[in-house]
Parts: sequence; C-alpha cells; structure tokens
Amino acid sequence: MLKTHFFQNPLIVILGFVLTTFATAKPSKAAIFTYQGDTTNQPIWRRVAPGNPPTLISGQRDGNLGMSVSYSVFDFVVDQSGLYTISGTSKVTPLNNTKWDIFLALYQDKFNPSQQLNNVLIASTNPNTGTVEFSRQLISQRKYFLVTTGRRIADFGVFTNSISGSGRVIPIPESDSLLSVLVASGVTLLLYKRNS
Repeated sequence: MLKTHFFQNPLIVILGFVLTTFATAKPSKAAIFTYQGDTTNQPIWRRVAPGNPPTLISGQRDGNLGMSVSYSVFDFVVDQSGLYTISGTSKVTPLNNTKWDIFLALYQDKFNPSQQLNNVLIASTNPNTGTVEFSRQLISQRKYFLVTTGRRIADFGVFTNSISGSGRVIPIPESDSLLSVLVASGVTLLLYKRNS
C-alpha cells in the first residue's frame, strides 16, 4: 500500500511560506503629502521659540514681548505609526524679491494659540534660507497640528509644506486651508498612482 506524506516537517512548510512572502512582496513606497497655504492677513500669535520640544515663548528669555506673527494651521492624522519628515518652503515675496523666513511648529492632540507651550512637540526654523525641515515619530490616528508661521513680524506669505513617511497623511476638515489641501491631495494621489 502506498502511503502519501504531504508534510513531513512542519518547520520546512512554514519556512517555505515565509520565503514566498518575502520573494513576492512589493517594497512599500513612502507616502508624500504636499499642500500650499498663505499666512498673509491670517490671525496673529506669539510664537514659541525653537526647540525639541520648545520650553519658551519667543522673547521670554530676553524679557521682551517676542515675535507676534501671523500663522496658518494644518490638522492631520497618519494611518501608520513611524518616522515622518516635515518640511516647509516659503515663496519669494514681491515686496523684497526674497524668500521669507518660514517657521514650523508641530503640536499633538490639541493646538491653542494662546497656550503655546501646551502639546508642542517641536519647533524649528532655518534663518535666511526660506526652508525648514525636521523628522519626528508620529503615532497612527493621533491628531497633529502643523503650524506654519514666520520667524519675524515681516515674515509671512505663500508657503509649501510636505509631510512624508511610511504611512498616508489624512487631513482633518477643520484645517484653515481645506481647499488647497483637497487640491494637493488629488495631485498627490494621482502622482502616487502613476508611480505605483
């Protein structure tokens, strides 16, 4: 009588499944979300000083009032926890034909412009370049607020921000730049689909 043995060693079968999974899996692509906004004629706040996390409000160490500058807020969540890179670039202003000094601050869970040090994770600027960039671990489904503002009172205008990482960035509708977010989302989705 003929005996058939399908699996003589379960460990070999499991190893085969694991190798098949790795051999057929597509490498995941980093998602990039880009949006544009404008801080011209936006509300004013007394911004935080740079830090990781910031511990002072602008001017607090010097004993002066610091910088009261216009700002724009983008609310979002990510669908996957991991390291994300956040960057901002200011556009050339027609007044002086140079880029303005952009300043970014990232908040988690809640943002209140009159309680600047509550929930702030990181704030950064790169003077005289018109660009800023930092990386931060973000947690899936936590609410984040990216505040775009100027380093000084005269620093305001059009900007482009990007958030890239292992997961998708999902805008929350209450953001003050919803229309530009929807346009950017559509363009980003089209570019992502075309590169897939």
